Amino acid sequence: MTDEFATELHRRAIAALKAGRGDASGQSERIPVGQYTDEAMARQELRLLRRYPQPVAASASLAAPGTWLSLNHLGTPLLLVRQENGQIQAFLNVCRHRGARVVAEGSGSGARAFVCPYHAWTYRPDGALRGVPESFGFPSLQQEESGLRRLAATERAGLVWVMLDPLLSGSDPDAHLGSLMTHLESLAGLRNPIGFAPRSYEIEANWKLLIDGSFEAYHFKVAHRETIAHMFENNTQIIDERDLNRCLYLVKSNFSRDEPGADGFEPRRYGNLLYFFFPSTTILVQPDHAQLSSLEPLGAHRTRVHEITLIPEAPATDKALAYWEANVALYRRTLAEDYALSESIQAGFASGANDALTFGTFEYSAPRFHAQLRQQMAAVPPAH
Repeated sequence: MTDEFATELHRRAIAALKAGRGDASGQSERIPVGQYTDEAMARQELRLLRRYPQPVAASASLAAPGTWLSLNHLGTPLLLVRQENGQIQAFLNVCRHRGARVVAEGSGSGARAFVCPYHAWTYRPDGALRGVPESFGFPSLQQEESGLRRLAATERAGLVWVMLDPLLSGSDPDAHLGSLMTHLESLAGLRNPIGFAPRSYEIEANWKLLIDGSFEAYHFKVAHRETIAHMFENNTQIIDERDLNRCLYLVKSNFSRDEPGADGFEPRRYGNLLYFFFPSTTILVQPDHAQLSSLEPLGAHRTRVHEITLIPEAPATDKALAYWEANVALYRRTLAEDYALSESIQAGFASGANDALTFGTFEYSAPRFHAQLRQQMAAVPPAH
């Protein structure tokens, strides 16, 4: 983190505490309930998400050349392979013959070839088509053009990011992650962290409700009164927008108590940094680690949440393991409070009590996200 950034955060935190409020903008806004319940809109959003980098795995899960991982993400079968040159390549895990899944879900090492279980078409670890049984039956086959479909991929902050739309295979994921990712990686321990305690689970709520809750601290003192409310100033957040991405600084109560000076100010000691990568990924930075949360819409009313804790190094002792497990447990208890409320909101939509949700001036980042989402969806090419 640069001294300039820390100094600016310090200045803005002081101003927010003096004013008794965090960043605010404009008037209160309303988001129609239909944006959380419309299945056609949910399908369009899913297409959009496939056009942006998605964190699909921890880099450490593919540590050595020849290691591979087969998984599904956003309804897309993926195959990740660490190449001999150390780079990870991502492919659609779909045979170019008759479309069967080439590799069953799971992971492995020492890959020399991947063989389709249907007709034994065989692919090299770099995705190239290596062999076709009884190839005389395919006189027009262009073998060099029939390898697994490659996807744009990159490794940043200890994670593998993939753009799932094969039509964007020539795109640069780093361009979407932008300067905010470079800033995140400048923080101690977050350039090449270790993935710890990954899990995935489902929530009975629209994915945008979960995003909304991450963009404001207005709810902390009420929703998190049993977990983390005492740790933070009331309704005090600072927002730094970088194109579609943004970083929020959630000011802790110890800022007012300790009254730290600007010289040598350490933001991670006096607040949490929340990095948001459009459209559906957040990374919450705490004093010595970070928590990734990536959202996968399963329809208008259901979301799959993917979590990975990013720690500086693998725990080498039982004491270290217990320490990280305790941090993960607190994070999960806090998120459970948020997600229970999101499920309550989703269930209440059908009652007709509200035709729109109301956002205050200090909750402005959520309506702005919705406007950006609609704008980006309008630019998505029609489905084939």
